[in-house]
Amino acid sequence: MEACAAELTRKTGIPISGADLRRVFSALKTSDEFWHITHLTGRPFNVVAESLRCFIERGWVKAENQRLTLTPAGERLAREQGVEPFIESGCQVCNRRGVSLDCWQGLLQRFRACASARPLPVINYDQGFVTEETTVARIAMMADRGDIQGKELLVLGDDDLVSLAAGLSGLPRRVVVLEVDERLSHFINTVAARENLPVEAHSFDLVHPLPSELRGSFDTFLTDPPETLEALSIFIGRGLAGLKGAGCAGYFGLTRTESSLTKWRAFQAKITGHFGVVITDIIHDFNEYVNWDYLLESVRDDLPFVQTWPRYNWYRSAMFRVETVDDRFFRLEEGMQGAPLYEDEEALIFTRRFRKE
Repeated sequence: MEACAAELTRKTGIPISGADLRRVFSALKTSDEFWHITHLTGRPFNVVAESLRCFIERGWVKAENQRLTLTPAGERLAREQGVEPFIESGCQVCNRRGVSLDCWQGLLQRFRACASARPLPVINYDQGFVTEETTVARIAMMADRGDIQGKELLVLGDDDLVSLAAGLSGLPRRVVVLEVDERLSHFINTVAARENLPVEAHSFDLVHPLPSELRGSFDTFLTDPPETLEALSIFIGRGLAGLKGAGCAGYFGLTRTESSLTKWRAFQAKITGHFGVVITDIIHDFNEYVNWDYLLESVRDDLPFVQTWPRYNWYRSAMFRVETVDDRFFRLEEGMQGAPLYEDEEALIFTRRFRKE
């Protein structure tokens, strides 16, 4: 198992341990669908795909009709390794989020109606939006923490349309969106004008510094950035640049599908060290994403078991909340032209190195 892990580390460029491979075995004892296996393992997409390829080549797994099962040899190895199936015990009432939507059903209905004509995700900006329930759950969480009532909210990138849900809730005093996709900024402004919401969207690329009039103007920011370390640093740094001072909050998502625990460790160290803020909450699987239309076009096509449409919304991310303790937190103010925002070796769309020539 350790030899297999070392081989995969060399091939993917991502640190992989024997414990990671045992998690893949546990997932195989729980599900036969690639996307569910990927979700269960909590490991990057390409780690799971390459691990399964290795298992098939070694005769531990068979792939038939796009389903993955352990062979007798794989079952023997699983027993030798002490591998058992996962037990999925997350709360079904709140969908593992820790917030109830019971008192938010009216907002959910209004938001669904407003979002029904939304622009569809495009690959150019690595887009993919969450379910309507997730968007409203974000409002519920911010309200639960006292971060939205009567506050000014900055949203950095908004294909999830959090700005509209926030405006419809009647809670924030002001919502400002900075969005690189002009389709989305136009849609948000159109709905906001029709519904008389305190929401304004501006077409803006976050590689540029925040406009001076927005710096230090907000109580809370929310963003859902691409997951390269560079993009995470830019989006969170811009969010912090928009905050007023001590006692302000920021929210963002981070997956296990496109970010290894090695990346999590590096980024958490940057949050508390370089950025100088504290992490108050990490809620596993809080954000549930709708399967985007271009999914199979964007991922590797050399493994048949990958090229199958998911049976459920498999892509999830944890919700982070950070808070400023004093006025000494880092605000990103310089430009960041040329930073690789969308791809590293752990990104879902980083598949060229694995595809057959």
